[in-house]
Amino acid sequence: MQIHETAFIISTYRSYHEDISKDTYAKLWNNARTEALIPGILNNISKEESILHSIRNRFFYERMKSFFEKNNGGTLINFGAGFSMYQFLLDDTVSTIEIDKKDIIDYKKQKVHLWTKEGKLPKRNIHYTSLDFNLDSEKEMIISLKKLIAEKPTFILLEGVLFFLNRKITNKLFRVFKQLQNPGDIVGSVSYLPEIEKTEVYKRLLNYFDSNNDTNDTFSHQTIPNSYYNQVEGYTLKEQADEYNLSKMYAPEFDIKNKDQILNEHLYLLERN
Repeated sequence: MQIHETAFIISTYRSYHEDISKDTYAKLWNNARTEALIPGILNNISKEESILHSIRNRFFYERMKSFFEKNNGGTLINFGAGFSMYQFLLDDTVSTIEIDKKDIIDYKKQKVHLWTKEGKLPKRNIHYTSLDFNLDSEKEMIISLKKLIAEKPTFILLEGVLFFLNRKITNKLFRVFKQLQNPGDIVGSVSYLPEIEKTEVYKRLLNYFDSNNDTNDTFSHQTIPNSYYNQVEGYTLKEQADEYNLSKMYAPEFDIKNKDQILNEHLYLLERN
């Protein structure tokens, strides 16, 4: 399995629980190859994965919607966008910058153009750019992105990315964010707490990825303590939630009883000072 395949998997998860994720366009990405992979993931890692990813989508969708309504538009900058479809759920006053590896960006741009032409997607102002967070310098990223920001303010989303990076690259990204944003702008981030490393479900996750990944497509297994987000220079932590507690609000019918038995991601909103 290559990292880009996780983008298909996560979009399929969102399509399984549209009522929770509120993503009515995720199903456009569904395909037979991904459908064949998912039962093995749910059986070998955690059967709640599709619900949890739908909850994560719902949380950020609601926070972005509120932010852009309050500010009468702006720009969503989606770092590691994968096949997320937030821009089509938000008002057309919002412009979007989609950032990912070149193969994902090229494929997504092609499909979005086709589906918009066919009337399956509403028209949106979207800029696509491919960046390598590990190799591109801070200066290169800042210069390339600043010229694409069509409307202020900005909401930067860093979702499903940090697990694959190390702390050095994470620090670099937050320095880039600081240079791109103005006071009142928001960063949304997702990561695991270090405590999850002791759980059996997390060990099953690592075993699955390490057993199925291509040898040249490695990642870092990063976890991040809450204290990190309280110390990001230029930002104030405004909100923190986790999928276990959010499940009681968004998906009570699934009755998830033990947070140590799920891949409980923590979600953060940081405001630029």
